[in-house]
Amino acid sequence: MLKTDDIFLIPLTTLALLTALIGCGTAPVDRSAAQIIEPSSATLPSVAAEFKTTRETVHQLQDRGEQDQRPIIVTWRFWRDADQLTVEMPKLAVGEQWQRDGDAIFHRKLYHNERRAIEFQPDDLRMLQHTLSWQRLSTLLDPQVLDELSAREIDWSEGYPVREYRGTAGRVKWRIVMRLDVALPIAIERQKDGSFERTELLAVYRLNDAPWQPTPVDSYEIIDYADLGDREYDPFVVKVLSQMGHEQHH
Repeated sequence: MLKTDDIFLIPLTTLALLTALIGCGTAPVDRSAAQIIEPSSATLPSVAAEFKTTRETVHQLQDRGEQDQRPIIVTWRFWRDADQLTVEMPKLAVGEQWQRDGDAIFHRKLYHNERRAIEFQPDDLRMLQHTLSWQRLSTLLDPQVLDELSAREIDWSEGYPVREYRGTAGRVKWRIVMRLDVALPIAIERQKDGSFERTELLAVYRLNDAPWQPTPVDSYEIIDYADLGDREYDPFVVKVLSQMGHEQHH
């Protein structure tokens, strides 16, 4: 399962593609009516969006000395409200959910086929050294990365304000294009050590106008992360722990 940190990727092929992406999902608006919302804003609009992430890694074929590129493509959806964020990957039947209560952030990993979820309390996240920034989660971008990149002047396309960021941060070459009326990326490119990733915005809607909604989870069995060790013989828990990189010791 892709983590939020993993949702970043390869170079865009043409400016025409960017122009097409900027206008997707909603009708064009007048420039005078478009509100510019910086990624650092404390108040972000409630939206639903669909993205596609493509990752390519060059593998050296030992027998022929050739290079083999095997792209991985994942389409995923994102819902953002003031105090709740949800990500779903429909084809994989998995998702994640974050809820904010004051300064505390609660996290759930969702497994829709099994109708179960793993819930992480703030103390669990601190123990796992997952330092979560609500701004980072809600804009899909690390503010510290943006601070290290060169920001261009605001441009306009199809009535929408956009800003491009370029540069290198943490030995990663970045190119990011933000759509500033919704404070979401149109495209995120990342290149490092033969790995290329690209995320592109396919559609964006006001939250109440979205054609799809998050999968209801009210009836799911919620398992506290702290209780996983007591359920080590549950096949579902074994699978989850394996995905999280934990080893079971009997």
